[in-house]
Amino acid sequence: MKRLVLVNPPLTMEERYGNLAKAGSRLPPVGLCNLAATARAAGVETAIVDAPAKGWGVEETYEAIARFSPDMVGITAVTISIYNAAALAEYIRSKGHPARIVLGGPHVTAVPEDTLTRFPHFDFAAIGEAEDTLEELLAWDGISPLDDIAGLAIRKGEEVVRTAPRPFIKDLDRLPMPAWDLLDGYPNAYSQSAMRSHRFPTASLITSRGCYGQCTFCDVSCFGRKPRKHGAEYVIRLIRDLIDRYSVKDISFYDDNFLDFPSRIEAICNAIIDQKLDVTWSCAARIDTIRSPEQLKMFRRAGCWQILYGIESGSQMILDEVKKNVKLDKIREVVRWTADAGIAVKGFFMMGLPLETEETMKETIRFALELPLTNAHVTFATPLPGSELYNTAHRYGTFDNDWRKMNMWSPVFVPHGVTAELMEKYKKRFFRQFYFRPRIVAAYARNIRHPKQVLSLANGFFTLLSSLVRKGK
Repeated sequence: MKRLVLVNPPLTMEERYGNLAKAGSRLPPVGLCNLAATARAAGVETAIVDAPAKGWGVEETYEAIARFSPDMVGITAVTISIYNAAALAEYIRSKGHPARIVLGGPHVTAVPEDTLTRFPHFDFAAIGEAEDTLEELLAWDGISPLDDIAGLAIRKGEEVVRTAPRPFIKDLDRLPMPAWDLLDGYPNAYSQSAMRSHRFPTASLITSRGCYGQCTFCDVSCFGRKPRKHGAEYVIRLIRDLIDRYSVKDISFYDDNFLDFPSRIEAICNAIIDQKLDVTWSCAARIDTIRSPEQLKMFRRAGCWQILYGIESGSQMILDEVKKNVKLDKIREVVRWTADAGIAVKGFFMMGLPLETEETMKETIRFALELPLTNAHVTFATPLPGSELYNTAHRYGTFDNDWRKMNMWSPVFVPHGVTAELMEKYKKRFFRQFYFRPRIVAAYARNIRHPKQVLSLANGFFTLLSSLVRKGK
């Protein structure tokens, strides 16, 4: 029987979150759980090594891989972790391990030729959705040319070439349930940030793929722009599995647009209510997926406690420039509807988007303070590989295209007319003016339902406070 190890490579909390590391999330690698389930269904003995969850470096990660004696090692990577993934591949090779090393994930999907050219220790890469590609790779004899397997980037001499494109999976319900059991200590070994915790144990799910948005700062190369979904019955099976096997009480849906399918979300809500499932949930959504106050009241009855909206900026000029396709008045309306329905609202914002000025940063802060938000998250606009902005950033400002710095907490892109120091100043001002208000403090106090939340919130508060008093104002 073939043996496969799927690896989430080493990545410290400091590398991922910068000086907010102590307040960050430790999320399970949902994609690896999906791939592991596919491999097991194909009769392949499979393991998952999640190095960040263990706090492991390259050597410890390799030891865990070697103990399993795999024929193939699949390593996933986002942009911020690609150098760590490459260091692990190089270490595996230095030890003389004979396994094939396959790279996958959003980063290599966005820039396969550049990635494999920079990092020669990967044998080849899976591009895009990898379930079907992995199944064919596991049936591969290891000798025949790989040209006939769609969805790969392979080496031909000094050149990196792509095989035929892998079609997107239309029927997501044909995929097996995620292999949560292969994650050591799941779900308690993982945690949400203080701002997204509600009840414990908590879990995260992805129940759809693709986003129709045109936002220039987003990379949708992995799942495409045509949304596809698991059906309501499949989603309820996922939820029941987490409740029955792992006593999960709260679920965070990490879909790009969980609320994008009106009939599906209505069926999911009705099933949660009718079956009296003891679960609460939160999700991310585009403003334009919300159709009425009544819809939000239905979500609340079904256990929704928080919705996270990508607001990005308080400047209509900037929203139009980055193709957000939303008006400020619509944001005001939907956020008010959500708050009136009794659902907490978290807004995502960015400093340093194209056309940013000192005045537009002030507008963003004023807009955030005007809205009935209970939580806000502000990062620096980062032109990630695969996004439109990755190719156009130099038209708008200066761009340090160093993949190791792209954690969104350090300004790698600085629009003309502002400085990195000015952006840092207004990001800190945003946090200060938003969080140090009695209404926000009271909202967090009301949300405490478990002793874990007390520690998590205290940790988050002191981490935020520490970041605000560091150099720069």
